[in-house]
Amino acid sequence: MENTTGRVRVRAGGRSEKVRVAVGEATLAFLAEGQPDFTVVEVAARAGVGRRTVYRWWPTRDDLLVEALEVHVRRVPTVEVDGSWEDGLRGLAHRLAEFAADPVEVAIAAIMAGGQYPEFNRLVLRQWEPAMESWCGLVRAAADRGEAAEGVEPRTVVEALLAPIFYAPVSVRRQMTAAEVDALVDLLLCGVRKR
Repeated sequence: MENTTGRVRVRAGGRSEKVRVAVGEATLAFLAEGQPDFTVVEVAARAGVGRRTVYRWWPTRDDLLVEALEVHVRRVPTVEVDGSWEDGLRGLAHRLAEFAADPVEVAIAAIMAGGQYPEFNRLVLRQWEPAMESWCGLVRAAADRGEAAEGVEPRTVVEALLAPIFYAPVSVRRQMTAAEVDALVDLLLCGVRKR
């Protein structure tokens, strides 16, 4: 796998994997503190990894951000598309509400909302794309089975789910309650129901 500079990245397994995890977690820690303008040297110090090693594999701040976001996005909830539409959507919504309240995710969302780092926003959205596609698959599967209206736009449904779930921790400083998540899911189910 290559990073944004085209250099071959650290291989999985052994000491290289430990370095990769340490660097990714150190970078996420800076993001959790609301500091997206960290330096490569600061990440190396926090990770307990030599500067040369970090510069060799992640020569720029963007390379470190990509690494950290890949680590973070691996924690994003997934969904089964072969179960019922309601169970799949409800289960995903509750797991997303928990994920959205994670301090790292709250900080990332706040940084993005501030709009001061457009390249950071692009990197985050690029890392989220596979997860978004999988969630859209849940909506498509529901439409294919006749559980959702034909022609419903999957991305619109997913974004309608995500917006309030990720808004609450950033703006009102709390995770959506289970009752609020259920009410949101009920609203979405009603809105996309086959008529």
